[in-house]
Amino acid sequence: MSTRTNYEKWYEGDAYYWGLEPGDFLEELIKLCPPSADKRVLDIGCGEGKDAVYMAQNGYDVTAFDLTENGIRKTIALAEKRNVYIRAYVDDINTFSTDEQFDIVYSTGTVQYLFEENKKSFFDKLDKITRKNGIVYINVFVEKPFLDLPPDWDMEEKMWKSGELFTYFADWKVERIDEVIFEDNSGGVPHYHCMDTIICRKVTGSIKSNGNGNGFSAKNYVF
Repeated sequence: MSTRTNYEKWYEGDAYYWGLEPGDFLEELIKLCPPSADKRVLDIGCGEGKDAVYMAQNGYDVTAFDLTENGIRKTIALAEKRNVYIRAYVDDINTFSTDEQFDIVYSTGTVQYLFEENKKSFFDKLDKITRKNGIVYINVFVEKPFLDLPPDWDMEEKMWKSGELFTYFADWKVERIDEVIFEDNSGGVPHYHCMDTIICRKVTGSIKSNGNGNGFSAKNYVF
């Protein structure tokens, strides 16, 4: 059991700490990269698995990892209950390694666990494991002087600077980028977060004009 995160304890019981409703962002990813049997998804920091299981239910080939043994135990249990298969295992966002490539890579509420010295290597790794025309979704909590630290802030979490996340994707095609402040009730105590989010596509080669002055679409990519 990991002693580096409070979530190991918070995930102990039968109840799902984050509930069982999949994240709203998944529908956007599904539209950007529709499912098929050969489409592969990687969930980095899957928690108790609700999002990974939902993607498997939608027809993707899903791999997921989390630092917590209890989280992975419940991910596997939920997948079995929903009659889908997921490759789920314990690993660390700071040190994980894979030779596989994926069509969708996402991480929500986990990137703030990156140690400062591992940030660049992590995003270099994302570039290597994302297939061409693949989608990456990342969000991270950012610091604001007018917001208090959340009551359930974890041991190794570190706030990022506003806009810092976006600097790692200068060579990608941005599908969506935003920063929002929202109210949350995690841990049973109402509080506010500020979160930066980016959805981007790995485009290789060049984009050719369609000659009609109407901009470009996915069909105009040259790979």
